[in-house]
Amino acid sequence: MTVVCSDESRNGKTLTARLLTDHLLLTGRDPHVFDCDDPRGHINRFFPSRSTLIDIDRTPGQIRLFDTVLASPGRDYVVDLPANALDGFFTVVDDLDFINAAHDAGLEMVIAFVLDKSLTSLMTARDLHGAFSTELFYLIRNGFIGNPIVTRQAREVFEEIEPDAELFIPLVDREALAVAEEPPFSFSRFLSEGYAGLSPMVRLRLRSFLSDVMGQLQSRDLALDLGSLKEMGLI
Repeated sequence: MTVVCSDESRNGKTLTARLLTDHLLLTGRDPHVFDCDDPRGHINRFFPSRSTLIDIDRTPGQIRLFDTVLASPGRDYVVDLPANALDGFFTVVDDLDFINAAHDAGLEMVIAFVLDKSLTSLMTARDLHGAFSTELFYLIRNGFIGNPIVTRQAREVFEEIEPDAELFIPLVDREALAVAEEPPFSFSRFLSEGYAGLSPMVRLRLRSFLSDVMGQLQSRDLALDLGSLKEMGLI
């Protein structure tokens, strides 16, 4: 289960969750998405047949999420968590001792934190990583947001985080991004079928963007697989 989160909104969190989900689809997996922003929702409109819209701030929504993943731990889950639900969600994770329960069920929990352009965001990422012993903690850095590591203090905090992996989302021109942000646009379908109705320039820019991002995700998967084999003493 990968929890995509941040301490700020409108910084590419849902885009990241979509990219991770489509990467899983392209590699032959069967992911399910939890859109935790009921009643508004957003990512569920891109994955209507494989998503659940819940209110993560209310007990029924929490039960539905945690019970579902523990009941079927062999499936991949992507959780798109609103910024305003960050503290509450991880309080529940702690109260339920969910990480240990997930381990017992054979489920890996991953935190993907989207950095915003502030020292506070770096500090939140550091504190979150230190508080929860998940299988993987990685940072997402969005080119649209800019570089948060611009001062000595920010560099020191960043070095304290020591993420297991990083993902950089490169810039893409606004016309191509506008196409991609219109539901139900699918990155995996685009790479498979091409969306013939798009202009050649938009297709070219989207393919360049996705080649970069999906390449990073493939490299991350390979590094994680090698790391797991080393831990088991197989290589």
